[in-house]
Amino acid sequence: MGAKEEMDLLLSREALVATVGTIKPYALALLVFTGLLLELVVHYQLKISIAYTHFFYLIIAIAGLWYGKKAIPLALFFGGLQIVVGWWITGSIAPDSLVRAAMLFVVAYIIGYIADTLNSYYAMIGAQNRDLREVNERLAASEHAFQTANKKLNLLSSVTRHDIRNQLSALLSYLELSRMQVTDPAAIARIEKEQKTAHAIERQLDFMKTYEEIGVVAPQWQDIRSVGERLQARLPANEVSLILPETGIEVYADPLLEKVFENLLDNSLRHGERVKKITISTRPGPDNGLFLVYEDDGVGIRNEDKERVFVKGFGKNTGLGMFLSREILAITDLAMIENGVYGEGVRFEIRVPEGKHRVVAVSE
Repeated sequence: MGAKEEMDLLLSREALVATVGTIKPYALALLVFTGLLLELVVHYQLKISIAYTHFFYLIIAIAGLWYGKKAIPLALFFGGLQIVVGWWITGSIAPDSLVRAAMLFVVAYIIGYIADTLNSYYAMIGAQNRDLREVNERLAASEHAFQTANKKLNLLSSVTRHDIRNQLSALLSYLELSRMQVTDPAAIARIEKEQKTAHAIERQLDFMKTYEEIGVVAPQWQDIRSVGERLQARLPANEVSLILPETGIEVYADPLLEKVFENLLDNSLRHGERVKKITISTRPGPDNGLFLVYEDDGVGIRNEDKERVFVKGFGKNTGLGMFLSREILAITDLAMIENGVYGEGVRFEIRVPEGKHRVVAVSE
């Protein structure tokens, strides 16, 4: 039973107890009066000493459930009452009266003990649930405050980034004009370095925008072939072929999963030197997992750089793409390594754990 179901059950029980609690004294008084009436009429007047005593068990059981071990005195009262009436009628104490009195005591003790234990348990659960509700209320308030602060920070970042980009565009325009008007080779070289630095800042702004989006939208199931098909437009026409897996293999990942494959494709085109074929495939992994495999037929990555490519700042371009890719995959516990052979091409393997991949039947 989950926490919600347990809380609902507790609330239902509390409502029932509140309703029953209002009728406890009256109902018990009616049962006790009925028991006294049976003792007077059935036992004393009709001289029947066996069958009517079963009604006492009902009184004791109900009293035990409602009042716990406090029902024991009531059991002793009815047990003693039927012994006294029996002695009054016969002039002696019958053994069966003693046995019935003892059984009433035992029943009252057992039911009372169980009821007290259950009431203690429900009281403890009730206190824990009240504490849990208070914690949930504080968490909800904290979450709301966090979301509000996050929205403000994102808005500030977005506005600031937009303003910086506008200023950067103006700076690049002035640098280009300066470069066109300057004839001194040394000055031109300095301006080109300034332009290169400005473009690096521009790429950093793009990275900031993408990084802010990681984890903002809830992860979702994504068809790997469909993700790969959207990469086709990025390939040089009639120069590089892209082989994709069958439709129906889905992975649970951040919506930016497509960005991961864009980064891999960009690396192949930029650094592969002779890439003619790119393959995206799948294979079974350990512990019911799955591997997504990205391969190309380019020059590959040197052994000493296989882990360094994921370090922020490493590489010939921005050094951010592969670092960003790992961050995106980590949202749903996916991990990526490079284990290709240098000289034969890259081979990036994305490990997808059990529960984060599935095969979906494709309707024809």
